[in-house]
Amino acid sequence: MPTPQESRPPEEPPGWAIGQASSDLPDGSETSEVTALAWDLADEAAQRFNERHDEYDDPDQGGEA
Repeated sequence: MPTPQESRPPEEPPGWAIGQASSDLPDGSETSEVTALAWDLADEAAQRFNERHDEYDDPDQGGEA
């Protein structure tokens, strides 16, 4: 059974995503812009991970039988 804290979404995106977003945006960008881009980057990375995982599990998609 998850504790209440485990079921809540994180308040901030992962550190690597914040760093990447800071690098991608121009200097002096608003914190909210950095955070929004960081969440987008983290979501895209999670989606790529899930797609890569699925290709090995689903025989209809060329994965393992």
